[in-house]
Amino acid sequence: MTDDGGHREQVRALFEAKAVGWPGKYAPEGRLAGRLRQFAGAAAGLVPSGGELLDLGCASGELALSLADAGYRVTGCDIAPAMLRAATAADRRQTVRWVMLDPGWRSLPFESASLDAVVASSLFEYVENPRDVLRECARVLRPGGTLLCTVPNLVHPVRWLEWPLSRAAGAPLAGRAAAGWPRLASYRRYLLVSRQRRTARWWRAAGRRAGLRPAPGPRTGPPRAPLRLLTFIRPGRAGAPTFNPSEDICDHGND
Repeated sequence: MTDDGGHREQVRALFEAKAVGWPGKYAPEGRLAGRLRQFAGAAAGLVPSGGELLDLGCASGELALSLADAGYRVTGCDIAPAMLRAATAADRRQTVRWVMLDPGWRSLPFESASLDAVVASSLFEYVENPRDVLRECARVLRPGGTLLCTVPNLVHPVRWLEWPLSRAAGAPLAGRAAAGWPRLASYRRYLLVSRQRRTARWWRAAGRRAGLRPAPGPRTGPPRAPLRLLTFIRPGRAGAPTFNPSEDICDHGND
């Protein structure tokens, strides 16, 4: 999108380095296995069977493959070549279309109003301009189409601690302190590129400005989970869920 080139390359480098071990996180006992159930459960009630779906930021493809197994026609997009190689290798039945995005992408390779759903698992925290990404998601969605995304949940203590830590991570002293500690150095690299720490209210307002309507979504996780699932609808389909601004929509906790 319209972020600086240095940040884009840092994001790609971060996930290139993680590609080898990433599929293991989605193993039955892996710490990300719950995301597959979370998104499958949410999509089941909102996306028509056989619908056209984009997994934006698909990484090594586990979520895209899970959604394809559920009967959706899925495209997976990512900016990290190593991640897409892992996804292609795992897709033995060739059920998903895999697309490489340039790190500086400004538009998605889809016609306007051509998709029934976009899913974005932990994508928005890594982009420089989330409003631009939301607008592009709105463009490619059909009227009544759904955006399902997870964002950092500021109710979780780790998440609100990450906001000041991310600012400190850029200081030269932080770089020198992490130099001799591989795990600390890895965490510092993550903090440098995972920039978006926003309230649910902020995300809902950004979605509205992008042309999306915040909508009620299933409660698929505990209130203080590290990630918050948000649901948006592109207005236009008769009978689509209505939005009541007085409701505490998609909040699994406070703002």
